[in-house]
Amino acid sequence: MNEAELRSAMGAHRWLQSLRLRDTLLTPGLKSEAQLREEEAALFDPLNLAGADVLEVGAANGAFSLAALRRGARRVLATDHLPWTLPGSDALSATQWAAHALGAPLETRAQDPRELSAAFGSFHLVLATACFEQWFNPILALRGLRSVTNRILLLETMQDALADARPIMMAQSHHAPIGGVQGSWVAGWAPNPPLMLQLLIDLGFDRILYRNHPSLGSARGIYAALLPEAPDGLLAGFAAPWANLTHPQG
Repeated sequence: MNEAELRSAMGAHRWLQSLRLRDTLLTPGLKSEAQLREEEAALFDPLNLAGADVLEVGAANGAFSLAALRRGARRVLATDHLPWTLPGSDALSATQWAAHALGAPLETRAQDPRELSAAFGSFHLVLATACFEQWFNPILALRGLRSVTNRILLLETMQDALADARPIMMAQSHHAPIGGVQGSWVAGWAPNPPLMLQLLIDLGFDRILYRNHPSLGSARGIYAALLPEAPDGLLAGFAAPWANLTHPQG
């Protein structure tokens, strides 16, 4: 497919993320290529993904899943729920088309994270971005993510109640460009770090690291949660600005 044909086919989709298909061809996504690259570095630079099995939850158009493949992951399964299943949404078909255009061996599956279980499979790395604000029942969704994680869980989320030392999660809703042309209202949550720490410890993670979003600061947080069986060497890449919430003086 030449560039003119790619450009024509690309225009048949609505894009949530700006994906670089060719040097001169970029999908017109709502999230810019610059912000995606910045977030990719914050999420993945501390890790060596060579040979890893990766599950992405809330993949949108698969920008981070495709990045994991570029960084050497052995297998990447991209999943999403509402953006891929609401009537009128073409985010899944756009993702599949982009992967085909790039020649990337990306697996895709529409999946509600609340329905994940150990029978779904096991992944070295499970990634969920913009997660809590899209989950009606985040604790059930986290249990699902834990059931398929065998080393590390990466979470990126909106936050609130940052000045409160108590574990708190604030209800919120926002209009999202998913579903039909008019979009959809999505109800979700904004946790604070004390709540995230407690939830992740309760789920069996014993090392929880945290950093602010690279450009939006503490309005959004990134959490890396390691299971006891995860090799200690996985911690080596988590230098500043990452902080260890489980051993703050360490």
